[in-house]
Amino acid sequence: MILKTANSAYFNPGYHIDSIDDAIMHLGFSDVYQIVTMLTFSDLRAEPLTVYNISAGEFWQRSVACGYAMEKLVRKYGEDTGVAYTVGLLLGIGMVFLDREVKKAPHIEFKHSLPEDMALANEEMEVFGINHAKVGAAMMRDWGFSDEIVVPVLNQFEPSESGKHERMACLVSFAKRMISTIINDPSSSAAVRGPDPLLIALLHLTKEEYLKVVEQLRVSFEKAESLVNDKKIPNGQEAPENGEVKKRVKKAIASNLGYGEGSIRL
Repeated sequence: MILKTANSAYFNPGYHIDSIDDAIMHLGFSDVYQIVTMLTFSDLRAEPLTVYNISAGEFWQRSVACGYAMEKLVRKYGEDTGVAYTVGLLLGIGMVFLDREVKKAPHIEFKHSLPEDMALANEEMEVFGINHAKVGAAMMRDWGFSDEIVVPVLNQFEPSESGKHERMACLVSFAKRMISTIINDPSSSAAVRGPDPLLIALLHLTKEEYLKVVEQLRVSFEKAESLVNDKKIPNGQEAPENGEVKKRVKKAIASNLGYGEGSIRL
């Protein structure tokens, strides 16, 4: 998939790339990392989280949108963008494990569903005595993730408990508020009512600056969806896509919005 992406219409430098080394040099390590994690994570698009009433694909969408939002927000504070992206992507991973367990007890139904919802975390505590943040953090420790990633996930609902990782945990709260707007979720009041005035104030941005950030994040998110949707398209063929999306993606690449054309960032 890395080779296929490097040779795709979005990234191709005008000649065929045949090796992983050349693909990494062309795409940049940051882009390769994001592509690999998104494609690995895309397996979660296949099945819904039934007990949480989250449709197939929705969990992936919200996770990737949060990852992009985190990466964008931390640039202002000098935090590691790779760490931030990973934190955002894996914030709700504990829900996957809890959903598998809950299916064994079919009479349990949650009133709330969104991974970033504090009400859902409280409801999980009432049912299990643990919430998805704690489950996700426990699994990530088992997988060998460092504290700078695990602690913000663990304390996403209690940032003040994060010690030296408090800033990253606080930024998680900001990123969560942007998710529905980034994915343009029509069922969310956040996406319908326009810019979030509280978030604009917290980020010390003007309304225009905030809208620009959201637009950049939407372009990145749309490109991520196109990469995943193109997973099973035969080589040399493009997945069907909206012409306007493609135009915006190419514009983003040209202006170096996180996917610098030919950039090397090792």
